Amino acid sequence: MVSFNRVNSALSSYNQRLSTADFASAAPTVLGEYNAKLTSTVGKTVGQKVNGFEAISQLEDYSGQLGDNLFGLATVALTSEVAGFLDTLVVNIEDAFTNLGGPHAEFDNVLTALGTLAVLTGTNPSSAFLKSYYGGSSSNAMAVLLSKATGKNVSQLLSTVETLQSAGSKQFVQAAFGRVLSEVLNPIIAEFNKKVDLNLGTAIDKVLQAIVDVVDSPVALIINDLTGGKLLGAELNNAIRLLSNGQYAEAILLVSQNSNEPYSVIEERLLNIDTKISTRITYTGSTTLPVFDIGSNANGWEGVATTTITNRSNASSSINYNFTRLGGVQELEADMRSATRDISETVIHWSATYLDQDIGSEEIHGWHRQSGFGGIGYHYVIRRDGTIERGRPINIIGAHAEANGHNNLSIGVCLVGGYTVPSAVNLRNPPTGSESFTEAQTKTMNEFLNTFYKVFPGGQVFGHNDTDPNNKIDPGFDVSKYIRNTFNKSNVTIGTSRPLSPAQIAQARANNVVS
Repeated sequence: MVSFNRVNSALSSYNQRLSTADFASAAPTVLGEYNAKLTSTVGKTVGQKVNGFEAISQLEDYSGQLGDNLFGLATVALTSEVAGFLDTLVVNIEDAFTNLGGPHAEFDNVLTALGTLAVLTGTNPSSAFLKSYYGGSSSNAMAVLLSKATGKNVSQLLSTVETLQSAGSKQFVQAAFGRVLSEVLNPIIAEFNKKVDLNLGTAIDKVLQAIVDVVDSPVALIINDLTGGKLLGAELNNAIRLLSNGQYAEAILLVSQNSNEPYSVIEERLLNIDTKISTRITYTGSTTLPVFDIGSNANGWEGVATTTITNRSNASSSINYNFTRLGGVQELEADMRSATRDISETVIHWSATYLDQDIGSEEIHGWHRQSGFGGIGYHYVIRRDGTIERGRPINIIGAHAEANGHNNLSIGVCLVGGYTVPSAVNLRNPPTGSESFTEAQTKTMNEFLNTFYKVFPGGQVFGHNDTDPNNKIDPGFDVSKYIRNTFNKSNVTIGTSRPLSPAQIAQARANNVVS
């Protein structure tokens, strides 16, 4: 038997041997080159010109963000004032009339064309016209724009691009346009991978297998789907273990004994599950960099005064808050992992709308403002087609489950629906129920909570009717039964109790306290 101290000592030594100091030391270089490409000084005001680039639109400048630089999201035009490139940007209009109406263009044709242009534009044009080029205001976008206009490669345009940067970013310009950022990190990643292989090798395969079996909940979801949630606890874990060990026949037999599905269906679905760590963990030693996410969904959130497309005239903010749609579960996971406030639970709601009402965060934001809330109370809205829209920023405490203090530690998610009839029925008290939700919404709700449990493994999930049973009936289904059957999860408290912090939940689970 190995003592705890010895294990702890070994883990500490791994922390030293697998140091991330090289990554930390490379960070300023990577950040500097990234900023040099994606920012510029153009876009502070409409009509601003820097080295021949004119801003057509204006960017919001947040104090302290990248000094004098702005993220390159404005529109710019290339003008004749670009230093050293005027000749390459001008086209002679007379060339356009070559061979017009015969073997050679008549001079009168050109004069007629110029006269027509003078009438149309109210100017007195000459035969030479500036070509029109428009692009983004980032240094990278303007370098590409200039390269297209002049036929020169980017390396020949570095002096022009450097002029577009503030002093803090100029030192990174040449390197940024001379290489890709992965070149900085490739050798560091390669060396780190070597250290992992040398120090850990395959010694932790069994531990990884156990972790993956817990984390890779789609396997559990498939078994739950086949058995209708009949396999719980130890039996469910046993089925996963059999699949992990490649004992497909035993796993298929166990599932079939608890399922109403045809044996052939069970066999086909379970045989298609790949249990190898090498394919279940998507680690390939790749040196490619992830896409950078510019900006924050929290920009512009000012509670009831939040400016959106529909209430622009009624709000004080100069920034439009954008109720963006999530691109998938990876983006949702990134949202949840970015949260800096304590989160320990999700509360599910419905919007109390009809079958034919396809509404989203924008509409709910308006309703909640009219009700005196500080804007939309939910953090996410699941629309009728199954897409997820962001509501209020996840780092802002919600306004959706006030009873018993559940706003403070929760994520609020709202399913669009509630009434089981279309609005044309015009009933005074329309019937309600979970059958008002679409199949796409149910699928998305499963993915949403699967992600929630992945990021917050000990988290709790309640319905609004659990936290405020005397006043609320949404979301119209038994949430405790749903999470037990779908995810093999249970809460350690009831909804009418005060919410527990993540640490308190962990302690309660360690003491086997389950509601």
